[in-house]
Amino acid sequence: MKLMRSFLGPHDPVSLALVAAELAVNVGPWKQAAVLGIGGLNAVGFDRASETMLVTSVNGQSVIDGATGEILYRNRDEDGLDASALKGTRLDHPADERFDMAGLYGGGLRTMTDDGWSVERIGSYCVLHPAGASVHFLDAKWAEYNKDASFHLVDRSGEEIRAHGFSWTGRTLICATPSTLSIWNRPAPLTL
Repeated sequence: MKLMRSFLGPHDPVSLALVAAELAVNVGPWKQAAVLGIGGLNAVGFDRASETMLVTSVNGQSVIDGATGEILYRNRDEDGLDASALKGTRLDHPADERFDMAGLYGGGLRTMTDDGWSVERIGSYCVLHPAGASVHFLDAKWAEYNKDASFHLVDRSGEEIRAHGFSWTGRTLICATPSTLSIWNRPAPLTL
C-alpha cells in the first residue's frame, strides 16, 4: 500500500480504489484455473497456437497447460531459457518453435485481447480491465467524459510482478511473481 501511495499519491482516486478492491477470482468470462507456487520464477511464454506455457525458474523448466494449470512436463536440471534473446526452448520438444519469453530479463506478453480486455501492472498491483474500461478513468481529468472505470484486481501480493499478460489466443491470462504463477482462462471469445 505504501508503494502504491508513493507511486500515485496518497489521495489519488486510482490508488484508493486499488487499495480498497477485493482480489478477483472469477470475473465475467474469466475463471481462475490455478495458482501455482514456483520458487525463483524467471520468465513465462506462450505457444502461439494453444494455451501451452513455458515457465522457467531457478529450479528448471515447466510446461503448463494454461486451460487447466496442469504441469505437462518438468525438468529440474535445465531451464531452456536464452535470457539475452528472450527465447525459451521446450526441453521435451526442442525442435518446436521457441517461445517468446517475458520476465526477469525483460520482454512482454500481450496486454490486450482482440476483443478489448486489457491487463496492466500499476506498482505492485495487476489489474484486469473489460473492453473500453480503465481504473484510470477514476481520475478527475476523465470525469467529464463519463468513461467506464470498472476494473478487477488480479494480484496485490506485494511482490514484484515479473510478467503479466494474455496468451496469443486471448484465452489465458497470467500474473507471475518471483514465487507464484496465477492463471485465469475463458472460453473462446465470440467473433463477429
